[in-house]
Amino acid sequence: MNGVYFLLLGLFWSLSFLGIKVTVISLAPGVGAFLRVLIAQIVFTGIFFAMRDRLRVPFQSMWRLWVIGVFTQGLPFFLLFTGECYITPALASIINSSVAAWALLFSIFIFKDYSQATWAKIMGLCLGLLGVVIIFWPDLAHQQNHNKLFGVLAVVGMAMSYGLGSILNQRFNKSQYKTSFKSCLWQQHWGSLFFLLIMVSCFEKWPHFMPILHNTHLMLALVYLGVFSTAIAWLMYIHLVHIWGAVRTGSVMLIVPILAIIWDKLFLNLPPTQIELYGITVILLGVALIQFSKKKT
Repeated sequence: MNGVYFLLLGLFWSLSFLGIKVTVISLAPGVGAFLRVLIAQIVFTGIFFAMRDRLRVPFQSMWRLWVIGVFTQGLPFFLLFTGECYITPALASIINSSVAAWALLFSIFIFKDYSQATWAKIMGLCLGLLGVVIIFWPDLAHQQNHNKLFGVLAVVGMAMSYGLGSILNQRFNKSQYKTSFKSCLWQQHWGSLFFLLIMVSCFEKWPHFMPILHNTHLMLALVYLGVFSTAIAWLMYIHLVHIWGAVRTGSVMLIVPILAIIWDKLFLNLPPTQIELYGITVILLGVALIQFSKKKT
């Protein structure tokens, strides 16, 4: 079953980029991100309360989890939905695969943690960042298609936020404030929700919700994003991390962009450009080096 969970995780996360594209056609990006997290939190609350799990944590832990939630869900979702207003789902998923590279970079330069700094991983980090540069270099060099460049930079910011969030989660789990993974998940989503609520209220306009309920494609996309690619996917991911470990489970990010490219071609008829394929190859090589190199002994 763990192998099935792994494949389903890749499927759910790769299709989420297509769901986001459908969402931002009809909704402002912040609103779409907020509704995704809201639906996921409703699912989490129903599951955890049915299982009689204790979800409340001391205030000292709660505010830390809410801050982590901003970097693991709120900010990256806001940036991802914004970026997909301007770039294809497949390209967004490719840039997303550089999360491991950013996590390693932040671990070394911000938290001075050199335990993962093998030569192979450093080389993987450099390749991952080089691949991102390759993808948006034509727009940067020729100063054309600024919208696409803005979209790429927004999704790069998403990957950076995910990388920082993963490090913060790791450090929290090793601290004196450690709590159950269900409490962590539930509290982090509350932090994400309040962050997105503030962002939408400050920078966007809340839509009328009746038209949303009558838009079948939009409703299907939002339900899919909230239930399958967020709530169920997170539960499967945490289960696999517990059984397989973070590195082996994290290798799912190698298959997500490949599947996303297939969905772009099948549903949107949007194949990647040649320069994007070069960037894809370099990023995936870098991620592979980071994921599969051995730890320092």
